[in-house]
Amino acid sequence: MSLITDDPEESPRDCSRSRKHHHHHGSSSRSSGRRALIAASSTVASLLSLAFILWLTLRPASPHFSLLAATATATATNNASVIIVDAAFTARNPNANAAALYDQLQASASYAGVPLGAGAPLPPLEQPEGDVVLSALLTSPSTTAVAVGGQALLRVRIEGQLRWKVAAWVSGRHGLAVDCIAAVLLRPSPSLSPRVAIGAVQGSSSSQCATHVI
Repeated sequence: MSLITDDPEESPRDCSRSRKHHHHHGSSSRSSGRRALIAASSTVASLLSLAFILWLTLRPASPHFSLLAATATATATNNASVIIVDAAFTARNPNANAAALYDQLQASASYAGVPLGAGAPLPPLEQPEGDVVLSALLTSPSTTAVAVGGQALLRVRIEGQLRWKVAAWVSGRHGLAVDCIAAVLLRPSPSLSPRVAIGAVQGSSSSQCATHVI
């Protein structure tokens, strides 16, 4: 088909050329878009592959927690008693090339089967290879009926989140749970008050701890 104009130099002109020009321009734009999408996908795939290879190469081992020391103090008040537990933990990161990042750590405990109130959240922590000490102070409600004296089972639990950091790369979040158990013998402390009994756990040999990373 021809396009007729008033200008003899312009008429006739083949409209098919115009259509071909527009068609070529549209095809070029779509090709550029596809190339950009392929390049972006390739970059993302390369980064994911590199991170996966790095993870497989290093594969950080789980941290290990142990109960370093714990002191339980029981104070009798009329028909009730208050239990205060001051616990210290050792966290060990065995990985030379990966730092452990701890977030949202929270300690809880029970003594003689009686739950103690949760302590204040522990601050976030970045731990390179080696050991670090964490502490928690927990108190039972004042209405707790626990005998002041004798031996009872102390259970202490830490929950939180764990990530691994290798150079500038940081892994996703993993659930962390630490359960420790120890037998504590409360003895009256006449120097303080006949209504007060104190018991202590010293060293990891006096307790058992299990560390779970989900």
